[in-house]
Amino acid sequence: MNTKVQPSGLSALVSSPKFSNFILFCVFLNAIIIGMQTYPAINVTYASLFNKLDIVFLGVFTIEVILKIFVYRKNYFKDGWNIFDFIVVAASIAFLQSEFVSVLRILRVLRVLKTISSIRSLRRIITSLFMAVPTIGSISLLMVIVFYIYGVVGSTFFAELSPVYFGDLSASLVTLFQIATFDDWANIYRPIAESSPLSLIYFVTFIFIAVFVMLNLVVGEIVNNASNIPSDVVEDIAEIEKDVHDIRGVVLEVQQLKSEIMELKLLLMEESQQHKKSS
Repeated sequence: MNTKVQPSGLSALVSSPKFSNFILFCVFLNAIIIGMQTYPAINVTYASLFNKLDIVFLGVFTIEVILKIFVYRKNYFKDGWNIFDFIVVAASIAFLQSEFVSVLRILRVLRVLKTISSIRSLRRIITSLFMAVPTIGSISLLMVIVFYIYGVVGSTFFAELSPVYFGDLSASLVTLFQIATFDDWANIYRPIAESSPLSLIYFVTFIFIAVFVMLNLVVGEIVNNASNIPSDVVEDIAEIEKDVHDIRGVVLEVQQLKSEIMELKLLLMEESQQHKKSS
Protein backbone atom coordinates (compact mmCIF):
# COMPACT_ATOMS: atom_id res chain seq x y z
CA MET A 1 0.00 0.00 0.00
CA ASN A 2 2.70 2.49 0.94
CA THR A 3 4.81 1.68 -2.10
CA LYS A 4 2.03 2.79 -4.45
CA VAL A 5 1.32 6.02 -2.59
CA GLN A 6 4.98 7.01 -2.74
CA PRO A 7 4.89 8.47 -6.29
CA SER A 8 2.12 10.86 -5.19
CA GLY A 9 4.33 12.10 -2.34
CA LEU A 10 7.26 12.57 -4.69
CA SER A 11 5.02 14.41 -7.15
CA ALA A 12 3.94 16.80 -4.40
CA LEU A 13 7.58 17.32 -3.40
CA VAL A 14 8.82 17.99 -6.93
CA SER A 15 5.96 20.36 -7.74
CA SER A 16 6.15 22.22 -4.43
CA PRO A 17 7.27 25.89 -4.41
CA LYS A 18 9.92 25.14 -1.79
CA PHE A 19 11.59 22.59 -4.05
CA SER A 20 11.53 24.98 -7.03
CA ASN A 21 12.89 27.84 -4.94
CA PHE A 22 15.69 25.64 -3.63
CA ILE A 23 16.70 24.62 -7.16
CA LEU A 24 16.60 28.25 -8.33
CA PHE A 25 18.74 29.24 -5.34
CA CYS A 26 21.29 26.58 -6.31
CA VAL A 27 21.20 27.78 -9.93
CA PHE A 28 21.91 31.37 -8.95
CA LEU A 29 24.58 30.40 -6.42
CA ASN A 30 26.26 28.12 -8.96
CA ALA A 31 26.22 30.94 -11.52
CA ILE A 32 27.82 33.35 -9.03
CA ILE A 33 30.57 30.87 -8.16
CA ILE A 34 31.30 30.18 -11.84
CA GLY A 35 31.52 33.94 -12.35
CA MET A 36 33.99 34.23 -9.47
CA GLN A 37 36.13 31.55 -11.08
CA THR A 38 36.78 33.92 -13.98
CA TYR A 39 38.96 36.03 -11.66
CA PRO A 40 42.39 34.34 -11.57
CA ALA A 41 43.32 35.59 -8.10
CA ILE A 42 40.08 34.38 -6.51
CA ASN A 43 40.12 31.12 -8.45
CA VAL A 44 43.66 30.25 -7.35
CA THR A 45 42.91 31.02 -3.70
CA TYR A 46 39.63 29.10 -3.49
CA ALA A 47 40.15 26.52 -6.26
CA SER A 48 39.62 23.55 -3.94
CA LEU A 49 36.43 25.02 -2.45
CA PHE A 50 35.05 25.87 -5.88
CA ASN A 51 35.70 22.35 -7.16
CA LYS A 52 33.90 20.84 -4.17
CA LEU A 53 30.95 23.18 -4.62
CA ASP A 54 30.80 22.28 -8.31
CA ILE A 55 30.41 18.63 -7.35
CA VAL A 56 27.76 19.52 -4.75
CA PHE A 57 25.73 21.53 -7.24
CA LEU A 58 26.10 18.80 -9.86
CA GLY A 59 24.78 16.32 -7.29
CA VAL A 60 21.80 18.55 -6.51
CA PHE A 61 20.97 18.99 -10.20
CA THR A 62 21.36 15.25 -10.78
CA ILE A 63 18.97 14.42 -7.95
CA GLU A 64 16.51 16.95 -9.38
CA VAL A 65 16.61 15.27 -12.79
CA ILE A 66 16.24 11.78 -11.29
CA LEU A 67 13.26 12.81 -9.16
CA LYS A 68 11.49 14.49 -12.07
CA ILE A 69 12.08 11.52 -14.36
CA PHE A 70 10.73 9.17 -11.69
CA VAL A 71 7.62 11.32 -11.18
CA TYR A 72 6.86 12.42 -14.75
CA ARG A 73 8.12 9.33 -16.59
CA LYS A 74 7.87 9.88 -20.35
CA ASN A 75 6.21 13.28 -19.88
CA TYR A 76 9.49 14.61 -18.52
CA PHE A 77 11.00 14.75 -22.01
CA LYS A 78 8.01 16.61 -23.44
CA ASP A 79 9.23 19.83 -21.81
CA GLY A 80 12.05 21.63 -23.61
CA TRP A 81 13.52 22.98 -20.38
CA ASN A 82 13.65 19.47 -18.91
CA ILE A 83 15.49 18.22 -21.99
CA PHE A 84 17.95 21.10 -21.65
CA ASP A 85 18.54 20.27 -17.96
CA PHE A 86 18.99 16.59 -18.72
CA ILE A 87 21.57 17.27 -21.46
CA VAL A 88 23.56 19.66 -19.26
CA VAL A 89 23.58 17.33 -16.26
CA ALA A 90 24.34 14.21 -18.33
CA ALA A 91 27.18 15.97 -20.16
CA SER A 92 28.55 17.31 -16.87
CA ILE A 93 28.68 13.80 -15.43
CA ALA A 94 30.11 12.23 -18.61
CA PHE A 95 32.90 14.79 -18.97
CA LEU A 96 33.49 15.47 -15.28
CA GLN A 97 37.21 14.67 -15.43
CA SER A 98 37.83 15.85 -18.99
CA GLU A 99 39.24 19.08 -20.40
CA PHE A 100 35.75 20.23 -21.36
CA VAL A 101 34.71 20.97 -17.76
CA SER A 102 35.06 24.72 -18.31
CA VAL A 103 32.67 24.59 -21.24
CA LEU A 104 30.20 22.57 -19.21
CA ARG A 105 30.38 25.15 -16.43
CA ILE A 106 29.25 27.71 -18.98
CA LEU A 107 26.39 25.39 -19.91
CA ARG A 108 25.36 25.22 -16.26
CA VAL A 109 25.23 29.01 -16.20
CA LEU A 110 22.55 28.75 -18.89
CA ARG A 111 20.36 27.05 -16.31
CA VAL A 112 19.65 30.57 -15.06
CA LEU A 113 17.26 30.72 -18.02
CA LYS A 114 14.98 28.48 -15.94
CA THR A 115 13.98 31.60 -14.04
CA ILE A 116 11.94 32.61 -17.10
CA SER A 117 9.44 29.83 -16.44
CA SER A 118 9.13 30.92 -12.80
CA ILE A 119 8.59 34.66 -13.31
CA ARG A 120 5.21 35.44 -14.81
CA SER A 121 6.19 38.75 -16.44
CA LEU A 122 9.17 37.16 -18.19
CA ARG A 123 7.04 34.20 -19.25
CA ARG A 124 4.52 36.60 -20.76
CA ILE A 125 7.23 38.46 -22.72
CA ILE A 126 8.78 35.25 -24.06
CA THR A 127 5.36 33.93 -25.08
CA SER A 128 4.53 37.13 -26.95
CA LEU A 129 7.97 37.07 -28.58
CA PHE A 130 7.45 33.56 -29.94
CA MET A 131 3.98 34.52 -31.14
CA ALA A 132 5.52 37.43 -33.06
CA VAL A 133 8.15 35.29 -34.82
CA PRO A 134 6.18 34.88 -38.10
CA THR A 135 5.53 38.62 -38.36
CA ILE A 136 9.10 39.45 -37.38
CA GLY A 137 10.26 37.16 -40.21
CA SER A 138 8.21 39.21 -42.70
CA ILE A 139 9.57 42.45 -41.25
CA SER A 140 13.11 41.06 -41.51
CA LEU A 141 12.55 40.21 -45.17
CA LEU A 142 11.32 43.75 -45.79
CA MET A 143 14.38 45.10 -44.01
CA VAL A 144 16.66 42.97 -46.20
CA ILE A 145 15.00 44.47 -49.28
CA VAL A 146 15.46 48.00 -47.91
CA PHE A 147 19.12 47.30 -47.09
CA TYR A 148 19.72 45.89 -50.55
CA ILE A 149 18.15 48.88 -52.32
CA TYR A 150 20.05 51.41 -50.22
CA GLY A 151 23.24 49.36 -50.59
CA VAL A 152 23.03 49.48 -54.38
CA VAL A 153 22.19 53.21 -54.34
CA GLY A 154 25.03 53.95 -51.93
CA SER A 155 27.65 52.03 -53.90
CA THR A 156 26.44 53.75 -57.10
CA PHE A 157 26.60 57.36 -55.89
CA PHE A 158 29.19 57.29 -53.09
CA ALA A 159 31.77 54.72 -54.26
CA GLU A 160 34.24 57.39 -55.41
CA LEU A 161 33.56 59.73 -52.50
CA SER A 162 33.99 57.02 -49.83
CA PRO A 163 35.43 53.79 -51.26
CA VAL A 164 36.06 52.39 -47.79
CA TYR A 165 32.39 52.53 -46.83
CA PHE A 166 30.61 52.37 -50.20
CA GLY A 167 33.21 50.88 -52.55
CA ASP A 168 31.00 47.91 -53.45
CA LEU A 169 27.73 46.29 -52.44
CA SER A 170 29.14 44.25 -49.55
CA ALA A 171 30.95 47.28 -48.12
CA SER A 172 27.75 49.33 -48.46
CA LEU A 173 25.70 46.71 -46.62
CA VAL A 174 28.19 46.61 -43.75
CA THR A 175 28.15 50.41 -43.62
CA LEU A 176 24.37 50.51 -43.58
CA PHE A 177 24.30 48.03 -40.72
CA GLN A 178 26.74 50.27 -38.83
CA ILE A 179 24.52 53.28 -39.51
CA ALA A 180 21.44 51.38 -38.35
CA THR A 181 23.14 50.75 -35.01
CA PHE A 182 24.16 54.45 -34.79
CA ASP A 183 27.79 53.37 -34.44
CA ASP A 184 29.83 56.46 -35.42
CA TRP A 185 27.50 57.08 -38.36
CA ALA A 186 28.08 60.85 -38.27
CA ASN A 187 31.76 60.42 -39.20
CA ILE A 188 30.64 58.35 -42.18
CA TYR A 189 28.12 60.97 -43.27
CA ARG A 190 30.09 64.23 -42.86
CA PRO A 191 32.90 63.59 -45.41
CA ILE A 192 30.33 62.53 -48.00
CA ALA A 193 28.06 65.49 -47.23
CA GLU A 194 30.90 67.94 -47.96
CA SER A 195 31.01 66.74 -51.58
CA SER A 196 27.37 65.69 -52.00
CA PRO A 197 24.80 67.76 -50.07
CA LEU A 198 21.98 65.55 -51.40
CA SER A 199 23.44 62.65 -49.41
CA LEU A 200 21.46 64.05 -46.48
CA ILE A 201 18.28 62.67 -48.08
CA TYR A 202 19.90 59.25 -48.47
CA PHE A 203 21.05 58.97 -44.86
CA VAL A 204 17.96 60.51 -43.25
CA THR A 205 15.50 58.37 -45.19
CA PHE A 206 17.49 55.19 -44.49
CA ILE A 207 17.70 55.90 -40.75
CA PHE A 208 14.00 56.75 -40.64
CA ILE A 209 12.91 53.60 -42.51
CA ALA A 210 15.42 51.05 -41.23
CA VAL A 211 15.61 52.17 -37.63
CA PHE A 212 12.47 53.98 -36.54
CA VAL A 213 9.83 52.36 -38.76
CA MET A 214 11.16 48.77 -38.71
CA LEU A 215 12.04 48.80 -35.01
CA ASN A 216 8.63 50.19 -34.09
CA LEU A 217 6.97 47.52 -36.22
CA VAL A 218 8.78 44.78 -34.29
CA VAL A 219 8.09 46.33 -30.90
CA GLY A 220 4.47 47.02 -31.83
CA GLU A 221 3.93 43.40 -32.91
CA ILE A 222 5.40 42.05 -29.66
CA VAL A 223 3.29 44.45 -27.56
CA ASN A 224 0.20 43.54 -29.57
CA ASN A 225 0.75 39.82 -28.97
CA ALA A 226 1.42 40.44 -25.28
CA SER A 227 -1.90 42.26 -24.96
CA ASN A 228 -3.70 39.39 -26.71
CA ILE A 229 -2.42 36.77 -24.27
CA PRO A 230 -5.16 36.05 -21.69
CA SER A 231 -3.75 37.22 -18.39
CA ASP A 232 -5.56 34.58 -16.41
CA VAL A 233 -4.02 31.84 -18.56
CA VAL A 234 -0.51 33.20 -18.12
CA GLU A 235 -0.86 33.75 -14.40
CA ASP A 236 -2.35 30.33 -13.68
CA ILE A 237 0.17 28.17 -15.58
CA ALA A 238 2.05 27.20 -12.42
CA GLU A 239 -1.18 26.43 -10.56
CA ILE A 240 -2.48 24.31 -13.43
CA GLU A 241 0.77 22.34 -13.54
CA LYS A 242 0.48 21.72 -9.80
CA ASP A 243 -3.11 20.52 -10.20
CA VAL A 244 -2.00 18.15 -12.97
CA HIS A 245 0.65 16.68 -10.69
CA ASP A 246 -1.92 16.19 -7.93
CA ILE A 247 -4.33 14.55 -10.38
CA ARG A 248 -1.63 12.08 -11.39
CA GLY A 249 -1.28 11.02 -7.77
CA VAL A 250 -5.04 10.62 -7.45
CA VAL A 251 -5.13 8.52 -10.64
CA LEU A 252 -2.54 6.16 -9.15
CA GLU A 253 -4.62 5.73 -6.03
CA VAL A 254 -7.77 5.14 -8.10
CA GLN A 255 -6.00 2.47 -10.13
CA GLN A 256 -4.94 0.82 -6.90
CA LEU A 257 -8.53 0.89 -5.60
CA LYS A 258 -9.72 -0.68 -8.86
CA SER A 259 -7.26 -3.54 -8.49
CA GLU A 260 -8.36 -4.09 -4.88
CA ILE A 261 -12.05 -4.07 -5.91
CA MET A 262 -11.31 -6.67 -8.59
CA GLU A 263 -9.62 -8.84 -5.99
CA LEU A 264 -12.66 -8.51 -3.71
CA LYS A 265 -14.96 -9.48 -6.58
CA LEU A 266 -12.90 -12.57 -7.28
CA LEU A 267 -12.98 -13.53 -3.61
CA LEU A 268 -16.77 -13.05 -3.46
CA MET A 269 -17.24 -15.14 -6.60
CA GLU A 270 -15.09 -17.93 -5.17
CA GLU A 271 -17.01 -17.86 -1.88
CA SER A 272 -20.36 -17.91 -3.68
CA GLN A 273 -19.25 -20.87 -5.81
CA GLN A 274 -18.07 -22.75 -2.71
CA HIS A 275 -21.33 -21.97 -0.98
CA LYS A 276 -23.31 -23.36 -3.93
CA LYS A 277 -21.24 -26.54 -3.97
CA SER A 278 -21.67 -27.07 -0.23
CA SER A 279 -25.41 -26.49 -0.45
